[in-house]
Amino acid sequence: MNMLGRVVMAVGMAAVACASGAFAYGDVAQRYAAWTFVREVAAAAAVDGRAAGVDARGEVQEGDRVGRLEIPRLGLSVMVFQGIEESALLAGAGHVPGTPPPGGAGNVVIAAHRDTYFRKLSGIVAGDRIRVVTVRGTYHYVVESSETVAPEDTQVMESRDRDELTLITCFPFYFVGSAPQRFIVHALAAEVFNSEQTGGRTRATVPR
Repeated sequence: MNMLGRVVMAVGMAAVACASGAFAYGDVAQRYAAWTFVREVAAAAAVDGRAAGVDARGEVQEGDRVGRLEIPRLGLSVMVFQGIEESALLAGAGHVPGTPPPGGAGNVVIAAHRDTYFRKLSGIVAGDRIRVVTVRGTYHYVVESSETVAPEDTQVMESRDRDELTLITCFPFYFVGSAPQRFIVHALAAEVFNSEQTGGRTRATVPR
């Protein structure tokens, strides 16, 4: 099974679990992860951001906390965990293995369940700002476009030789049962978005 297929299946499994009462677990997991994350960010800031975080490439393990994804205009804020297994997608959004960590070069891919953490993506529009806050820094992205694709359309996770963020969830948002399509959000690193006319290629990071 290809990676997008695994993402889709994992999101679907999370849907079933949420329907059976696991939503309460997700709420508790989000609150605890957010509380500990704030403490870690503060500790890192106290030492000029040099503290080692679990979001460092090569150190992250399945289920580790990666950071917090925020879309201010939509009021969306969700903790992101490593992996797309059921446990990660019940607790929050999942960073897809094999894609760069937030702020990394290439296409960073994050998936979440349409009935919970990514419900508000239904209102996203081009130009919306996205922040991914990690212990190592805050990375800024600007939404370029969104689209719906078939589950087998794996090219949405491929790198296009630029620094970007891709968000994936099931679609339609209010469909009853297993949703037949996937909703994809494409966002560029903010500095790439702002400098694309000049052909510049830089990463947007605000170190702590």
